[in-house]
Amino acid sequence: MVMEEKPKKLLILYASETGNAIDAAERLGREAERRGCPVLLLSVDDFDPSSLPDQEIVIFVVSTTGQGDNPDSIKVFWKFLLQRNLTQNWLSRVNYAVFGLGDSGYQKYNFVAKKLDKRLSDLGATAVVERGLGDDQHSSGYEGALDPWMSTLWKALYQKDPKLFPKGPELMTSNMSLMDQPKVQITYHDVVEGTSNFSSIPDVKLLEMQIESTRFILPGKLAGKYSPECFLKMVKNDPLSKAGSGKDVRHFEFEAVSSSIEYEVGDVVHILPGQDAAAVDAFIKRCNLNPESYIQVQVNDNKENEQSYDLRNTLKVPVRLKTFVELAMDVASASPRRYFFEVMSYFATAEHEKERLQYFASPEGRDDLYEYNQKERRTVLEVL
Repeated sequence: MVMEEKPKKLLILYASETGNAIDAAERLGREAERRGCPVLLLSVDDFDPSSLPDQEIVIFVVSTTGQGDNPDSIKVFWKFLLQRNLTQNWLSRVNYAVFGLGDSGYQKYNFVAKKLDKRLSDLGATAVVERGLGDDQHSSGYEGALDPWMSTLWKALYQKDPKLFPKGPELMTSNMSLMDQPKVQITYHDVVEGTSNFSSIPDVKLLEMQIESTRFILPGKLAGKYSPECFLKMVKNDPLSKAGSGKDVRHFEFEAVSSSIEYEVGDVVHILPGQDAAAVDAFIKRCNLNPESYIQVQVNDNKENEQSYDLRNTLKVPVRLKTFVELAMDVASASPRRYFFEVMSYFATAEHEKERLQYFASPEGRDDLYEYNQKERRTVLEVL
């Protein structure tokens, strides 16, 4: 009896600070799967660096933050790679590719990708393709470099191992079954059922539970970092800049309402703001949802969906739908990503809209999408 050989999985590791590297890594994963290659997609802090020599092919997607700084998620991995006891042939069996996301307006442009590429090479790994460098200053953002780099990558991987793409690097399946599997499963509860869970919980504690619950959908180990330290009430909000100066500089004063806050000079405070209530209401109405209903969000237990999510941080209590949208979804400031338009194309019923959405999601429509979307700073709500 001949045992059927299981297809190899392409390992994609990402290190993201604001979500762009996740977006790029997920896109790489989808494009690989459309070519018949299964994928294992992980945040780099969910990968054991000591097992790196056992990997045949690894794709790294890493962002650079600040003045050439590492994203938090790659710091432990990078420290491991810098160990002096690692030899020049430690990664001699590993093939790799690096794509970086940065901003050429900064002096240390794509510094993390460059130093990672050099260190992997120093340890004996072989680059499948020259590193790709995405630039925020490009008219199409990082995707201006990602599209041609991906095309080169698939051809190089196919030459290295044809089994990765059984039907070749150019033949793609394009159907809804290959759209990303939902990362989460949403259960709806009626209003009475939802409120009964909270009848004995103090207001501040309830808000803390809801904020922690709505923030868990972050990949990797960052998911656990969004439980608020304390709640502050704004007691002063004075404008400091003169009218018509083009800037809005303000002096804020807060007082703690839940617990005392300890800090030293130079500490940084992360503030989680709400969203414009009118925009939240308009989004919910546009999506034909009941703002007063309660939802419970759980990580989808799908064996094929091997992205890393911290299962301990699933939403343990139902949250009012309106609260979830306000705290966890950006509907009124950030522009939607390219994949948003691709997903919408599957659900559009008007043919001319479907064609336009498909065009926006394609490499050919990338520049027009930038003109329509990012340049105009359209929001998710506006696009809908």
